[in-house]
Amino acid sequence: MRHLLPLLLFVPVAAGARTIVPGPDSALHGYVLGRYASATNQLAEAARLFDAARAQSPGSATLTRRAFDLALASGDRQRSFALARQLRGSEADTPEVAVVALADAVLQKDWLAADSARAGLARAGYGTVLAPIAEAWTLFGKGRTATALARLDPALHSGFTRSYVAEQRAHMLAATGQWRAAASAYHEQRLTAGPGISFLKLGEADALAMAGDRDAALALLADDEPGLAEARARLAAGKRIGALATTPEAGLAWAAARLANDLAREQATPLALLFARTATFLAPGVPANWIICGDILARGGQPDDALAAYARVPAGDALAPLAAARRTDTLEAAGRDKEAGALLRTAAEAPDAAPLAWQRLGDWHRRGDRFGEAIAAYGEAIRRAGSDAGWELYFLRGSAAEQKGDWPAAEADLRAALQRAPDEPVALNYLGYAMLDRGQGVAEASAMIARAAKQRPADGGIIDSLGWSQYRAGAYDRAVASLETAVALEPLDPTITDHLGDAYWRSGRRIEARFRWRAALDLDPDAKLKPVLQAKLDYGLDAARAMVK
Repeated sequence: MRHLLPLLLFVPVAAGARTIVPGPDSALHGYVLGRYASATNQLAEAARLFDAARAQSPGSATLTRRAFDLALASGDRQRSFALARQLRGSEADTPEVAVVALADAVLQKDWLAADSARAGLARAGYGTVLAPIAEAWTLFGKGRTATALARLDPALHSGFTRSYVAEQRAHMLAATGQWRAAASAYHEQRLTAGPGISFLKLGEADALAMAGDRDAALALLADDEPGLAEARARLAAGKRIGALATTPEAGLAWAAARLANDLAREQATPLALLFARTATFLAPGVPANWIICGDILARGGQPDDALAAYARVPAGDALAPLAAARRTDTLEAAGRDKEAGALLRTAAEAPDAAPLAWQRLGDWHRRGDRFGEAIAAYGEAIRRAGSDAGWELYFLRGSAAEQKGDWPAAEADLRAALQRAPDEPVALNYLGYAMLDRGQGVAEASAMIARAAKQRPADGGIIDSLGWSQYRAGAYDRAVASLETAVALEPLDPTITDHLGDAYWRSGRRIEARFRWRAALDLDPDAKLKPVLQAKLDYGLDAARAMVK
């Protein structure tokens, strides 16, 4: 028996297994097998195994905690709440348990339990952010709104806590009908939050409209950020946009969602998932919570759970296109390319499909090197967009045509892209490099690349094009300088490293050239470049060019 336990760590758990191995140590077996199932993302099987183990050892706080972690990870709200209640006050009680207990208490409007749970946050670093917000919304729930707002005074806090508190103050001002103050608070937050925070605009616009300034609200919603068009249409039709948070659970959900998003910026951590799941427990009707939760699950290697989260975004919601794109990305990352394609085709072939649906279908074909199908999809996107078709669509179709080998069609589309965006560095660089590669209009091509490089001096790909244009013009010393910069910016790109080797060779620096070619060969070049590099190493640049055509 002493030799069996280590082996259990490596035994796959059968999905249809119904019982734990019997014996006096069966709870231990269940724990070990449950840990394995959990580590391999078999969450349902892990939950079953831990439950069986708990049945053998019902007083084990460790097993209860494992069951709690699994319930939370899988998004089982009622089970998470029930297990959190069991864990409170036990040896396995932690601030993470307190977070879930707090959500449970707030949803039940049990303000004494909420206060108790909030006290459990003190041992965690994030408690400095969440505790004052939880206290304020608990006071709000008790009807002590003035005291609650006083707790959310940004002047009482510093660092990133101040930003969280200021945002929550804006929510609470709107919840108490102080529209002008709420609009001002949302506006101040927007000035420091950076671009892409459309929900703050929604909060400010709703507050402005409720304060009687409908024109200012409409002007604020003029951008094309997700959700703004729908809000603008509601307001124009005489309907209210709606406040972001009018209840304690809604306010805490916004705080939890933001914590999850901020924590997941670097990597998908269990702590980020804790807050993402808590946000969905508190406010399951807010689509943004499901997007954040899905993103964390996808990055954490749980594609099925991520897909389930994205599926919670209603089809008609403003965030539905984003959720659809996330589903496709998740399927592709999981190697389920056919399923991703089926979703994209279904979206594109819908009678009212927008140009974006066809563009995404084209992008999928392009990633699979199906350039003909990509060109057709981009063409349909351009047709549907009509006069509103931007430079991006023509660029995408043109670059796909170039990769397919249809240079006349590619050049026409790339020039069409530049007609719509004459100074766009991506289009300038791509067309310039393609022309240069074909020896066509070298002066014009070099000028395009120089314009692109002036705008993007830190873009390794564009600086590579600049160096290559200098190389093709015979300005080898200048080419070396540019290509050294490009390699420093993109040290893992075999093509750029190869170009620098060529420039060294032409400058008479043969040893350095061979060193760069060897380095490029070690960077996993594609099947076309690899034999060229080998020939350069074996025979030198001039002989290699003659040998490999």
